[in-house]
Amino acid sequence: MSDISFGHRLDRHLVKKGFSAGWPLLTLNIVTARRVLASPVATFAAKRQAKAILANSKWAAYIPEREGYRAFLPDQFPQLREIVTACRSIFSRREEALSDRNNSSKPYFFNILTTNDLNEYPVLLNFALSKVVTEIVTGYLGHVPRLHSIGLYYSAVNDTVAGSQIFHVDGDALTQIKCFVNIWEVESGGGGFTFLPKSGTPWAFRSGGLLKTLSDADVARAVPEEQQITALGPPGSGVFADTSRCLHQGSRSREHPRLAFQFQYVSRPDTLLAASPNRTVAGDHINVSRNSLAEIEFCNPNALLFVE
Repeated sequence: MSDISFGHRLDRHLVKKGFSAGWPLLTLNIVTARRVLASPVATFAAKRQAKAILANSKWAAYIPEREGYRAFLPDQFPQLREIVTACRSIFSRREEALSDRNNSSKPYFFNILTTNDLNEYPVLLNFALSKVVTEIVTGYLGHVPRLHSIGLYYSAVNDTVAGSQIFHVDGDALTQIKCFVNIWEVESGGGGFTFLPKSGTPWAFRSGGLLKTLSDADVARAVPEEQQITALGPPGSGVFADTSRCLHQGSRSREHPRLAFQFQYVSRPDTLLAASPNRTVAGDHINVSRNSLAEIEFCNPNALLFVE
């Protein structure tokens, strides 16, 4: 018997049919509505808890709702220097094993972080689940979201335009927040995360982005390349972005490799499709769960509200 519930099998069927018919946004809205109706108490609890978390918070409006992103410099958050040091240490130990990325579905965006690293370097999850970051994402999303994934991604110099290197929006949720932290300096030609703000991503771009039918020329006709935003900057700089609402691409590392720490918050409910629990993919992100956090002591007493 399948480990995947009937509801998630139904969602998988809806997504397959809806995307094939060219109605991806409508499909994701239907999946979201079904999940809200299936768990109304949890949905409303997430909104109610947000009010308590955001009471007197100075971070609630950090990400402008209209634009859907906020860039930051290395001195914005005190943990960034330690994060850069930790991620560089992890990379130095894994560099010889990077040949495995050639067997990955995304050799241009390969995660080298392991669950053991999360225990050895607790600053990574302590930042992702810090009081400040959880207030930032809760303020933008309007409810208590879920920390879904985390990773340290290496992009070698490449000449490909495939997968997430194509302009797209993410279909994991109708709205979400990803945080990208540059571990090495990212300059032009370094494969930096490149995007349009939420206000510059109309319905047609969201639909085409979900289907990955937009070419660079399509995007440039609406927003010239020089007006597109790229997360360039020194180690420790980065950006929070709603990758469900901001058209984006990345890892086109034509001249320099890139190393970036990334974590992802999805809204509740999300629109992720359940996968087999035995499925593992080399270089894929780490799914964050309470079981994987058992050995970590968190600075934020509310941290586990954001994890399932």
